[in-house]
Amino acid sequence: MKKILFFFLAGFLLAGYAQETVEYGGLRWYLDYDQAVRVAKKENKPVVILFTGSDWCMPCKALKKEVFLNPVFQKEARKVILVIADFPRRKEISAEQKQKNRKLATLFLGRSGLPTMVAVDWKTGEVLRKITGYNFYKHDIQPHVNFIKFAITSFENK
Repeated sequence: MKKILFFFLAGFLLAGYAQETVEYGGLRWYLDYDQAVRVAKKENKPVVILFTGSDWCMPCKALKKEVFLNPVFQKEARKVILVIADFPRRKEISAEQKQKNRKLATLFLGRSGLPTMVAVDWKTGEVLRKITGYNFYKHDIQPHVNFIKFAITSFENK
């Protein structure tokens, strides 16, 4: 009976954890900005938010496939806390998640298009830098690698 209870509780806790993060492009992304900030404080890491249209935006799809799956980018991205705000058209997300994503867009996206990555100073809520778009004709991941490196350096220098 104790084993059954243990596995039930472990599964319950893992299920809750899985709902708070999502695997996207080989990386773990938080779905809730406030939770990501708590983790960032605990781990003393910067926060980067991705605004994407995962199921309809061609540059977003290419960014996921060509940049996020690249080992060079992944090495740097593991040094930050990643948040995803997805605006799909065909895939259903909960009303609560839609509301969270819209709030993030209001606070940090502004008039930028998709995809956009935003480095945020979680201590002040200040946008440090944005990178918008991905030129999938060039297949150049370096601007996004440099963006992550900038987020790390800016955070370390504050």
